[in-house]
Amino acid sequence: MSLGTRKPCFAGQFYDSNKISLHRYLTGVVQKELNTERTSEHIRAVILPHAGYCFSAQTAIKTLLRAIDGNYSEILVIAPSHRVPFRGIALAEFDTYRTPLGDIPVDLESVANIAGTGNDYIAYMSDAHEKEHSLEVELPLLQHFFPEFKLIPIISGLIDENSARHIAAVLKNWWREDILWVISSDFTHYGHSFNYVPFNKNIKERLRLLDLGAVQLIINNDLHGFCEYLDKTRATICGYGAIQILLAVLEQTADKDTSGAELVHYTTSGDLTSNYAHCVSYAGITFFDQNSKE
Repeated sequence: MSLGTRKPCFAGQFYDSNKISLHRYLTGVVQKELNTERTSEHIRAVILPHAGYCFSAQTAIKTLLRAIDGNYSEILVIAPSHRVPFRGIALAEFDTYRTPLGDIPVDLESVANIAGTGNDYIAYMSDAHEKEHSLEVELPLLQHFFPEFKLIPIISGLIDENSARHIAAVLKNWWREDILWVISSDFTHYGHSFNYVPFNKNIKERLRLLDLGAVQLIINNDLHGFCEYLDKTRATICGYGAIQILLAVLEQTADKDTSGAELVHYTTSGDLTSNYAHCVSYAGITFFDQNSKE
């Protein structure tokens, strides 16, 4: 029995809606970034931006190039809700996610198992998926790098340190070498239109310091420190909840002596537009097993 298809809502807005030109664009960016240093570590998770490709595709592609040799049967994506308010994480009753590059099958068994745990922070909420760009924007990128995979799509709502740990206690069962985790998040949204103007001089330099302060805590797998940093700075990192869940999973599963993380690329929309008064930051981060060198 078909549950239905989640159709693209932002093709033609955040990325090209034409299959041929979208493929050509992604291929072109990949070719320009092939000098990105490859890694021999097995990539387990990535943090990717979800803005329009003209702003964020370079960061996402540089990061995904580190994982290109991974043999992933599934990809678990956690992306933040921008339109539907709720607490915890939302699953959807779709069996397919469509993009201009084709259809992606959902791992319905995994979705049902996640939903069936009885966790108070986990529920089906297809509405949270239907008009959300933060998950959709990642999908053509993932299809370009990994032609065949099953998708575990998750939208995150309001999350705090406690709920992140409760959710991680369930999702850690999907922390496996054959599943790539994709955390969808832009970093600081600066400007009056975002109601976030903590400084108004040396904006470019101070934004970088603000963002890299958060990045360092993420790389250190410091969930509590990251939560405190958000409380202190009020940094407008839209995927903060998805990042907290990943850090909680790492806290519960990772061996600090054999796991690592690295900032691959950082930029801002202001670097392209020269308008730092209205600016969004993008960071690409990888998480890997250091003992998996080939």
